[in-house]
Amino acid sequence: MKRRDAVLALLALAAPTRAWPQALPRARRVGVISWSGSLMDRTSAGGRDFLAGMKDLGYVEGRDFVYDERYWHSQDKAPDLVRELVRLKTDVIIAAGPPSIVAAKAVTDQVPIVMMYSAEPVAMGLVRSLNAPGGNLTGLTWDHGFESSLKALELVKEALPRARRAALLWDATDSVHPVYARYFERAASRVKLDFLSTPVRRMEDIEPALGGLRKARVDALIVLPSGQLTVPKRREILALAMRDRIPALFAYIGRDAPDALLQFGPNLARMPRRAAAYVDRILKGRKPSDIPIEQPDKYDLVVDLTAARKLGITVPQSLLLRADRVIR
Repeated sequence: MKRRDAVLALLALAAPTRAWPQALPRARRVGVISWSGSLMDRTSAGGRDFLAGMKDLGYVEGRDFVYDERYWHSQDKAPDLVRELVRLKTDVIIAAGPPSIVAAKAVTDQVPIVMMYSAEPVAMGLVRSLNAPGGNLTGLTWDHGFESSLKALELVKEALPRARRAALLWDATDSVHPVYARYFERAASRVKLDFLSTPVRRMEDIEPALGGLRKARVDALIVLPSGQLTVPKRREILALAMRDRIPALFAYIGRDAPDALLQFGPNLARMPRRAAAYVDRILKGRKPSDIPIEQPDKYDLVVDLTAARKLGITVPQSLLLRADRVIR
């Protein structure tokens, strides 16, 4: 009896116990750091698309992951927000825009970082290469560096065959803009344009800067996008350029960019869903160092004939035929 009781006791210990459910894995924390809430807030187009992308990949918010948002209005606050995410043991950080990316990389070399709206991460010293980033950073870059700058100026020359002098308006507070100012200077010499580099730091600097360009008789203005200045203030900037009768190319496809003769840039609307795919790979164990950085596969061109009429410009038919959208 004693032997039988002992065997039964051992069998009972070995048998599965239904009264104790298996512990569920914890929800993973996905942090986001960006300028204001306009890029990746859950109510914005970018935030909604990212969350939809996660859902498509089988993730349920609240059960499988927590979406933890951090937004800055002054660039010097970005590192503190990243530190908050690190203290909360965030599993992966989405950094949207160059200032957020630079801040995230400076704060942590351990937490995986997925870049969005990045620019020239190799030239910025953030990654080793696009194919093999190394370190803890991967993601999506929004253009092709010098080649994108050259293409923008070639479009200016095609739209304005008599143009001899072009200016670049760029944000001196954006860490990547000086790199692009050098690219545009090189590109201008390639297409035989005199070039004026015009850095600004705040909206109050823009009107006097454009006044100087009017006196310098520039034939075209290229506006370089920055999430904290030239994109949110695009209407005001383009209105000032139109007032001074300076044809403008906005190097970004904006839903609301009146008075830009041309808009040229990648389709950034795809990026949030693509970022979800990067987050998925990292949560499943892939190292950021081994995930290639993605460049856009297509650039869009928008031609605004309303702006052309205001400026007294006839846009060549060859350009209109290649445009993805013509505003009439």
